[in-house]
Amino acid sequence: MNENCYLLLELDFDPPVEDQNVIDQRIEEKRKFWSINSNDFKRGAEYKKYLDMLPEIKRIMCDPLERKKQSETACNHVYTQLDKDLNILGRSGEITEDVVEKIATVKKLSVDIVKKRASALGIKIGKKKADFDSDYNKYYKNKPAKADVFDGMKNFLNPFNKDNFYDFLNPGTIPNMDKLPCDKLTQFAKEKKEKFNKNDSNSSSGKKVCEACELTFKDENSKTIYDEYLAWCKRRSILDDAKRIAQMAGLELSNAQGDIYIGQLTELFKDRELAKNVLIAFCKVEKIAYNLNPTQRNNENIKVCRCGHINDVSDGRAVCQNCGNELIIKCPNPTCGVENDANIKVCKCGFKFENIDKALALYDLAEYSIKKLDFEVANVHLKDAERYWPGSSKVKAIREQLEESKQRIGDIAVNMRKAVKEKLYYEAKEQYATLQRSFPEFKEADLEEEMSIAIETAKSYYDIARSVSNETDIIENCVKAHENCCDYPGVRELISKYPPQMPTNLRILPDGKTKTNILSWDESTSDGAIYYYIVRKKDAIPINTKDGEFVGRVNICSFNDCNILPGIFYYYAIFAERAGVYSRPLTSRIPVLNLFEIANVKITTGDSMLQLEWDPIPSGSTVELFRSSDGDKEEHINSNNSSGYLDSGLENDKVYNYRLCLVYNVNGQKQASKGITISGIPTRLPNAIESLSVNLVQDNTFQAVWENPENSEVQVYCSTDRPEYKFGEVVPQSMLDSKMRRLAITKTAYNSGTFQFQGDGLLYISAVVIKSGSAVIGAISRASKGKTVTIKNIAAVNDKIHIFTDSPKGVTGFVVLCRFDKYPIDICDKKAIRKYISLKQYQHDNALIINDLKQKNYYFSVFAEFSIDGEKDYSSGADYLFENASKEVITYSISLAKKLFGFGESSVKIDFEAENESFILPDIDIVSAVEHIPIFKESAKLFYSIPTQPVTGSLQVKIPLPKNIERETYVKAFLKNKESQSSYQLQLKFNSVSKIS
Repeated sequence: MNENCYLLLELDFDPPVEDQNVIDQRIEEKRKFWSINSNDFKRGAEYKKYLDMLPEIKRIMCDPLERKKQSETACNHVYTQLDKDLNILGRSGEITEDVVEKIATVKKLSVDIVKKRASALGIKIGKKKADFDSDYNKYYKNKPAKADVFDGMKNFLNPFNKDNFYDFLNPGTIPNMDKLPCDKLTQFAKEKKEKFNKNDSNSSSGKKVCEACELTFKDENSKTIYDEYLAWCKRRSILDDAKRIAQMAGLELSNAQGDIYIGQLTELFKDRELAKNVLIAFCKVEKIAYNLNPTQRNNENIKVCRCGHINDVSDGRAVCQNCGNELIIKCPNPTCGVENDANIKVCKCGFKFENIDKALALYDLAEYSIKKLDFEVANVHLKDAERYWPGSSKVKAIREQLEESKQRIGDIAVNMRKAVKEKLYYEAKEQYATLQRSFPEFKEADLEEEMSIAIETAKSYYDIARSVSNETDIIENCVKAHENCCDYPGVRELISKYPPQMPTNLRILPDGKTKTNILSWDESTSDGAIYYYIVRKKDAIPINTKDGEFVGRVNICSFNDCNILPGIFYYYAIFAERAGVYSRPLTSRIPVLNLFEIANVKITTGDSMLQLEWDPIPSGSTVELFRSSDGDKEEHINSNNSSGYLDSGLENDKVYNYRLCLVYNVNGQKQASKGITISGIPTRLPNAIESLSVNLVQDNTFQAVWENPENSEVQVYCSTDRPEYKFGEVVPQSMLDSKMRRLAITKTAYNSGTFQFQGDGLLYISAVVIKSGSAVIGAISRASKGKTVTIKNIAAVNDKIHIFTDSPKGVTGFVVLCRFDKYPIDICDKKAIRKYISLKQYQHDNALIINDLKQKNYYFSVFAEFSIDGEKDYSSGADYLFENASKEVITYSISLAKKLFGFGESSVKIDFEAENESFILPDIDIVSAVEHIPIFKESAKLFYSIPTQPVTGSLQVKIPLPKNIERETYVKAFLKNKESQSSYQLQLKFNSVSKIS
């Protein structure tokens, strides 16, 4: 048995595992694994072999002497090459920590083992080499994305004395605005933009900043770009200040001064070590003398909070001295619950601790809303906070505070805000005063100002209305007073003496297709701002504004009533309204009956059949189907109350017309709608396109290639959302057009084409065959620039294939597909060998490792895996050919055949043979050079060409010698095509001549 038991069982061998229970347990684990995977198409034979070896493995591992031999053999096997590499790398007597880590990664050993071997060889382990330039450029010099755009917005922020978008949007003194979710920030931006409604420079600047905020906070990616810009600005400000102090001190920073700036940087990084490294790198590049003398603190007693504050917890403190938040946070994931330092980014279970930052910011927002007595808004913020940080004790405390405030106040605060919204400022002012009596600390300056201005403006117009005698002037000023404050005392009493004239000529048109009653009328002849108040009532005419159901208030002479039911008699009344005073009603004397039509009728083609589908019909109604074709009389074919009908036994490629009516029971009588018409052609649909591959060609150009054996007419559709359709599904083209967008493809062949896509997101592509208005969904692929894996190199390392990549941001794993004949078609290619590699495994190995190295050419396609809204998604594939096939070695000999006695001709004979009896001779070029054997084909002269041909045994090629051949001419054979170099190797036989003259 050549295999080493310790290595086979993956047990520690230095020092060796001696516990028999541990060994037996591992043998059983391996037995199960080998048994389960014994049919694996790659390593099944190998696992069966190990299963057969189990009795011998058990015997060896139960014998202490044999076990000792095995551990020694394992050490020799593993350490021989490791010691050789360490002796070369540590020739100076020292290697650095980063070199040790690289060795451990390549050798798949632990760092401790590498250090142990280095120590045994007398090699010291030094600290990692600091890359000062890299840190300086990354954290100080290099501008982040869109820095110039954000710098340009500072001019618009200056009038408001704000430095950034967060301070600009802050409605009060809410801390941590930058931690709020994007939807809250964009909501603040939209609300603030409504306040900039004047035609002045201040409002213009404010609108531009609000619009910029909406774009910046539209999603998490855009917000991250802005946050990185602000962090860069803060870092530069801190480091520039350190440089200023150092210049005044003669380009030198003391430890005490450095601690100040390290503390400030720690608040940004939440990592004190990184803060130290950045300051040291900055001082090195800027040539500032600074020798860090670390303070002798017990690191176990130092905790960095999420706010960046450094806390000494030796006194037993559990909360941050700066912000009061917990320094140790229990993971909110119910399946985890691990306690973590507050400053970590991600728990080992995958929970993102940035969600806690969002929750804390929402708590602050909820507290701010409670202080404003805006309880509904506070409740919304608390629900959002619970979603980000479930089970937080803070939620419970703030919710108790909210409930206590609501009990003390009741509905006063809600009613006050409702009154403000309806411009009932007198009522709102009374409720505001009631609130202040209960809560003396409650004060809302903006609201006070709004109420005061509205009431004062209404008073001024009312005073004018009372002082004039002209009816037109009285009405005009009363209307203006009412527009500013709807409940100003005396306005309604004064203007009620002049009620508006009612509108005339009411017209009502029921539209069953849109399920709407369309109302129109002629305007009132009264002066002033007139509104129209619409009331609807079933089975009777409304007589006043309270008699019936209010359906709308408009300032135009039309209204679409969509909130109706089919088969119901409705009456309407229209009142002209001016400043809260109503005219006599304009009524409909004839009831309106709307019979809804069937909605979203779709027809799908099949072989000798047509499938009709529609939306669910109203309760109590029935669908009646009629069919006709080629001018034939319409016939009734079906009556049902379902959502579809399959009409089969039809003649292919013939047009069939359908009419679908809905029948209602109206007051005991059946009434039918006019009906919806639709046509279809049954036919045999082509097969779905089974394969589609999409690859980035250059910049924004992608190439799509599909297999099309039936030569069908293919259309390519795309969507930024995951398509809801499955492969082979048949859907109406109209439905497909509403869900996906047709791509403009520039055809390069009958089965390929190119298209442009400029976004960085993921685009789903589908090859679709369309016939007779139906679409057959084909293979679905993906296109992406920003989320595609870049394969840097593939190499064979320790009998395994290592794929070295640059992975995109947000990746959770990789899917590697491999074929030996061509590149995999897509991630769904069933003929490809598939392997999934997790992100954790990739980070451990620094490569994607395939445990299968054969003498073959591997066509790899690598896909990045992402988790989007809890679902797995994949990038487009990155292709790479790894050439590892054994080459066909073809040997040849050169000999001369001279003419005898002046007869015949002189020639060069070249004999070819290979290891295999039968082989294919590739295209060969015989080249010549004078006075030396040709070294490179390009620098020699073509002497003769031999075409590719099959060979059995050997092949002799006879080349006549030219009469004018130069003396000292040498010849040599070369492969004609570079592509052949991966499959063939030419060798000149030993003792064969090259000189032919």
